[in-house]
Amino acid sequence: MGIRNLFVLLFWLMGAIAYGQNNAITSNKKPVIDTTVKSKGILGGRLSTGLENNVDKIKQESADWKKESRAFIEELGIKDIGVKASIASRKIKKKLVAKDEYVNIKTDRRLGQYGSGNRSTVEEINVVKFVEDESLSTYAQEIWWFDPNQSRIVNSSIKDNKTAQICHGPFKKIVNNVIVEQGFFYMGTKDGRWETFGPENELETKVYYERGFLAGSSITYHDDTKKKIKQVIPNFYGKTRGNYLSFYPSGNLKEDGKLDDSVRIGRWREYYEFGTGGRLKKEWRYGKDKFDASEPILMVERDSQGKIIYQNNQKFD
Repeated sequence: MGIRNLFVLLFWLMGAIAYGQNNAITSNKKPVIDTTVKSKGILGGRLSTGLENNVDKIKQESADWKKESRAFIEELGIKDIGVKASIASRKIKKKLVAKDEYVNIKTDRRLGQYGSGNRSTVEEINVVKFVEDESLSTYAQEIWWFDPNQSRIVNSSIKDNKTAQICHGPFKKIVNNVIVEQGFFYMGTKDGRWETFGPENELETKVYYERGFLAGSSITYHDDTKKKIKQVIPNFYGKTRGNYLSFYPSGNLKEDGKLDDSVRIGRWREYYEFGTGGRLKKEWRYGKDKFDASEPILMVERDSQGKIIYQNNQKFD
């Protein structure tokens, strides 16, 4: 709408308001007794205020004014004022949402850069802003954190690492100006929807997580308060597929491995609850997939002090 039309609209509205007010002013004449009219009015029409006809006239003029106002406004190119105002209100509220936090935890933005040429990689990362807000899960098997020395995220051990900045919030990985991966972290673990993309920006994978575990996984507990996890059976699109985990009441890992439609595959490990020389107890090798019917093979076994008491030296394909 042009400035000229705005001024026209303003003056027209002011005039209409003044006109309505002038017609609403009551007469200064005293009420008169009307003994001929008994069908309507106060006291059977015997008392007349002199405004009966004026009220009907004002109502009609008000209705006409509303129609004329809407017609005039639409001529100026304004339609659905109420709807547009509502949409604008929603947009304003959306803009007010804080972007520097995830699940009510304050975050800081980091930018990782590495590689060169067509492998030039940029990572848009968010990390926990305040150290006192960091709260890592005892059951998380991998913690992702930003390493400022490498200018990238890693999931290696953070024990005694004072430079580790815990990933928390939105994440994007961009290779050669193309997004190849995106998702969310919660205290260093994958959370929510994670997607990977091909070179033509086609969606390759979409996986849902819940604070480190596949969303929908079956979780059992050692206690009634559900604070001590006993085992996690993965669920991937309705099938038992993914990383299986079991834990001791202390929270230490007891066993882990991969399932393919409820069938054990690949490498499986068993652990002691405590151990002075490491906790690894046994390592097994299973088939490549659920169709591989070969018997599991014990690869290595250690005592609670970490000493090898059995090792399979057979060569495998």
